[in-house]
Amino acid sequence: MLGMQPVLVLMAPGFEEIELCAPIDIMRRLDIPVTTAGLKGRYVQGAHGMVVAADMLMVDAEVQNFSAIMLPGGPASWLLRDTPGVRKLVQDMYAAGKTVAAICAAPIALEAAGVLKGHRVTCYPGVEKELYSAAEVCTCPAVTDGSIVTGRGPGAALEFGFELATALGKGEQVPALREAMCVPTPPPYAEKEEATPSTIQA
Repeated sequence: MLGMQPVLVLMAPGFEEIELCAPIDIMRRLDIPVTTAGLKGRYVQGAHGMVVAADMLMVDAEVQNFSAIMLPGGPASWLLRDTPGVRKLVQDMYAAGKTVAAICAAPIALEAAGVLKGHRVTCYPGVEKELYSAAEVCTCPAVTDGSIVTGRGPGAALEFGFELATALGKGEQVPALREAMCVPTPPPYAEKEEATPSTIQA
């Protein structure tokens, strides 16, 4: 992984702090470079008052300079969804075959970008009805399907980080990192309920 391009992490006002910080922490422990990009400015306030300084502005991000894109969720998810520049960046990353990741409600931005069709995903409870094109919406903490990585919500932030790191080629190092961080490997996840767009009640 020498010379690996960084993961671009978007930060919009109202982002869920743990969904930003936990995956970044995991990636950096595994020597995956990360660049944060502010949607509207260099200093971005999260849903619970944490202010984080971004490395750059999103408008300056160029697809060829990154290996993946990650969208934290929280109240920021709807702003991400409704921002044309975010949708275009997600579309271009996906078209280039790069990893596209989102957690909590942020998969709605992937839906708006048109990249979820045919993919199995997870999301925050209640958001399923907005993921019209997904092949399946499951209740797993984190799931990878092709180049799409999704996470369930704040409590799944660590699992989402491990899932994303695995998708980026660091899977062999994840067990040792789990042990070092005192994060047990979860047993195979048993679905309590399958929630597919075709069965969701309007």
